[in-house]
Amino acid sequence: MPIRQILALLVLCSLSLQALSQVYSWVDEKGQKHFGSQPPAAQQVEAVTIKPGYAGEARAAAPAAPAQAARTEAAPAKTSKREMCQSAMRWTVIDLENLREIAEERKSAGRITAAEYAQAQKNLAGAEQRITLQDCLSSSAEDQQRYECLSGGAGVLACSGLLSAAMQEAEQEARQRIGNP
Repeated sequence: MPIRQILALLVLCSLSLQALSQVYSWVDEKGQKHFGSQPPAAQQVEAVTIKPGYAGEARAAAPAAPAQAARTEAAPAKTSKREMCQSAMRWTVIDLENLREIAEERKSAGRITAAEYAQAQKNLAGAEQRITLQDCLSSSAEDQQRYECLSGGAGVLACSGLLSAAMQEAEQEARQRIGNP
């Protein structure tokens, strides 16, 4: 096969691999945001940049001998409190940035008012001030559990209990609307 054909084939293969790995986002007619590798043809789509994860969170170990693997499985590595707190801080920064973007998108789409947007930004700034490495390192009991939750990437809303409270409030409102106390 001539060298030009081989080069052309390699270029086509690399382009097809990039196309397969591309992720898009779009908003449907109901205002719901979607993500996927194949967006609908009739929708305006936006390419999503996927940021790589943190190298320290999913360390790949070299394959071990069976006897060594058994010892490793028996005693899982425990992360230090400092490592857990650093992971919690990294995930919190990402989560707060995402929440700010969501608030901006909702304001731009007219789904929240300027006052609601300002309040959301104020709340996010307050969370950013309260969630600190020092506070994490000195935390205990329930606060430490929240930081451990954050270190797993569950998010500020889930780990703080606000998501659960909002779900309970929405459930109560729905019951009141349909007449079930």
